[in-house]
Amino acid sequence: MKSVLFLIHGVGRQPVNWSATAVAALDEAMKLYPACFPAGKKLKDYVDIVEIRYDDIFDHILDQWEQLANSLPQAAGFDWVDEIGKLLKKAGDDRNVFARYGGDVLLYCGFALVARAVRLRVNSAIATKIADAVARAEGGDPPKFAVAAHSLGTAIAQDSLHQLVTGDWLAERSAVKARLPGAAPAADAPDAKFPAGLHALFLVSDTSPLLHQAQTLYSHLRTATGSFECKSVCVVGHDFDPVCHAGREFIRPAPAPRTGIAPVRVKHFHQEGIHDFAHYLSHPGVHAPIFTALIPDFGIACFNSARQIAATAEWQGLGGKLKDRVEAEREALEQKLRGMVSGHPSIKALREILEDYAKKIEGVLP
Repeated sequence: MKSVLFLIHGVGRQPVNWSATAVAALDEAMKLYPACFPAGKKLKDYVDIVEIRYDDIFDHILDQWEQLANSLPQAAGFDWVDEIGKLLKKAGDDRNVFARYGGDVLLYCGFALVARAVRLRVNSAIATKIADAVARAEGGDPPKFAVAAHSLGTAIAQDSLHQLVTGDWLAERSAVKARLPGAAPAADAPDAKFPAGLHALFLVSDTSPLLHQAQTLYSHLRTATGSFECKSVCVVGHDFDPVCHAGREFIRPAPAPRTGIAPVRVKHFHQEGIHDFAHYLSHPGVHAPIFTALIPDFGIACFNSARQIAATAEWQGLGGKLKDRVEAEREALEQKLRGMVSGHPSIKALREILEDYAKKIEGVLP
């Protein structure tokens, strides 16, 4: 039975099949290991990929913003309704620009009911898939389950998994549907419990220490039996990605987890948009742990090969689309990215980083 990999996106408007670029990056990465993967093999030959998409919930909220703004329960801190209004005006009411400027972060962190609907979308996908896979195993060993989440998605993954383990998410589903019916089409999955824990959790450009809404991080959760805890956690950051460094040095560390958390740091420049999920996944230091966790054919020799490739100049600096750039151009890009980092540990500061990044790196204009 194939292992299962859930993919959870970050900020920005994501179409159906948004995960195709991430999967393509992993397919391309497999070609780096001809001794491990026969020619022509794809990730789907080894792993059942489950795409999770939630940003249409934000669109639903914005469609009804005038009616909902004054009734949505707000998080303390600042005037979230006013902040959303200012950002919508700045984005010229363009949903794509609003999302790239971090509007999704404000909606998720500022309004409890919105966050609950998003968590239900993720809960439904994960719990239903795991329940089905366990049932198909017919009493035998179920497949391995892993989640790879990116950017805002890391916080959403942590919160959703925490709720699956600690709360009655089925009751929560009914409550949210009653209060926000149009925003939770995703919560219509069959009644499913959470019958098995994760084998691995990959947090790519991790924002969960700053943005998580649950009482604690799922990755640090300790339960009475340990049955639903994650066996391994991999936190991936890029030396020059301003998003994963936002306020990091001022965030109080979480309690030590029962299982180890493996940090992975990369510093490659294969495109200017280094925050991109696929850009991260292309790096041997990132995809090798994913392959190791889910694909038995990717053994210790393959992992060692990945470590050797990661140490080459291509993966320590310029490569890919930027392979013909000179070092001075890389240094200029580094300086631009360094200039975006804010040490302030606030959601507002992170949103401003996302806006700055969208303008200066992605060229997103209102």
